[in-house]
Amino acid sequence: MTAVVESDGVEAALSRLGFERTVPRGLVHRRALSEVFLTDSRMVAATSFVAAAQLPPSHAYYTDHTAAHAVDPLLLLECCRQAETHAVHAHFGAPIGTKFVLESWDMDLPGAAAVGGVTGPAELLIRAETYDARWVGGALRGLGYRMRLSMDGARVGEVTMRVKYVADTVYGALRGRKGSGPLPTSDAYREPLPPGLAAPARVGRVRAENVILLDPAVGEHEVRAGLRVAGGHPSLFDHAQDHVPGMVLMEAGRQAGLLAAEESTGVPAAEWGLTGMSAAFRAYAELDEPLVVVARGGVDGAGDSGGDGDGLFGVRVLFEQGGRGTAEAGFRFVRRR
Repeated sequence: MTAVVESDGVEAALSRLGFERTVPRGLVHRRALSEVFLTDSRMVAATSFVAAAQLPPSHAYYTDHTAAHAVDPLLLLECCRQAETHAVHAHFGAPIGTKFVLESWDMDLPGAAAVGGVTGPAELLIRAETYDARWVGGALRGLGYRMRLSMDGARVGEVTMRVKYVADTVYGALRGRKGSGPLPTSDAYREPLPPGLAAPARVGRVRAENVILLDPAVGEHEVRAGLRVAGGHPSLFDHAQDHVPGMVLMEAGRQAGLLAAEESTGVPAAEWGLTGMSAAFRAYAELDEPLVVVARGGVDGAGDSGGDGDGLFGVRVLFEQGGRGTAEAGFRFVRRR
């Protein structure tokens, strides 16, 4: 566990963060070095830390968009996920093998539009405060995070999340299937691109391999599509998983939201940018059962009306599997001028 230097102020700690190398990949639960963006992290006080990440200027997934993006919001979210994961291991003492159970997260990026075009690697700074810690027998079992993001001295936005931490042995019992054998892993879902993929441009993508919506049924007020479990995708499934991760669900929600925005407003996906989202996770999304993504435009859960005169569009996205909701999310888009 990292020693806390109480006298170390936030600004002083930020000034000492380095960008020369990434943190160990195991501490952010990544297999490929190319998927590690966190470069440093330092404790400031018992309940706060700062972190740094370098954003790649070119990436097969995070920079594959039909419109020029200074920064992909989901890349910022991934950096925050890595900061949280690293902190739990490096600062709060969770052993390798601890399972992370995401309960909820929110992202608001009011300053993202002000970030200029990125012509090289960009440096992200994260100021993180933690709250509502739950300790059991000296082990951390739950924690909330509030992370403020900045680039080039400008505030970009804020991410909050709530995560539970489960011992490996407990997780095995929770995820066990009685009488039906072991859970499949995403490594079993590496087949070539299937028929029925959504048209890449309609979900803001150039490369078909980054599309994860299948057979979309698009109506005036609703988009309904299946989820492609892209087990061979190097970013969405960097390592074998026994469920569909939250980041994959967020990409599916964004793609469904862009389809809904285009259908409702007539404005193509390339002209919409994601500025915020919120999500609550209720159950594991299983790999071997069809999952349906349902996006309904109009209200995004934060008060924005769909397709209004200010160029805002909000959607509520439901993730349904086996007659139950595994997660629910709201996405907020703004039309680029």
